[in-house]
Amino acid sequence: MVSSDHLGPGEEGTIRAVVDTRRKRGRIVKTVQVQTNDPEKPLVVLRLTATVKDPYHGVAHEAEAIFRTPCRSCHVDRGMGRTGAALYRADCMMCHRRGRLGKDITELKKLTFEQLRDAIENGIEGSVMPGFSSRVGGPLTQAQIRSLIRYIKGH
Repeated sequence: MVSSDHLGPGEEGTIRAVVDTRRKRGRIVKTVQVQTNDPEKPLVVLRLTATVKDPYHGVAHEAEAIFRTPCRSCHVDRGMGRTGAALYRADCMMCHRRGRLGKDITELKKLTFEQLRDAIENGIEGSVMPGFSSRVGGPLTQAQIRSLIRYIKGH
């Protein structure tokens, strides 16, 4: 939206731009084209740069918050009733892949069975990784945890 549809020589105006940031995060660039009657520059392109902050992951939460709404729909519900690779893809991969907070699967594979079991069951203190075992308030059964470890170690 512009403050005026016509500006005289030397006059100033305001251009207001609204950017839809849904499903975007990080640095984004948008352009606005302005037509002028200047024969030297009939078209001026304004470049807008913004950083979109993730409303859920950009703030500190206790690790167990992912078991509650709104986090639950991504971090728990998609993996309900699943095991092994399907469970990993549904609930683990979003954090455990290259460039994310958690170690990717090639790094996880280097851990011992016991290290993986402890991390999945009880979480990692001082991190955003909560305990996923139903024994500590998480959503996973012991059978699901074992299936995850078998998948990781066999990958």
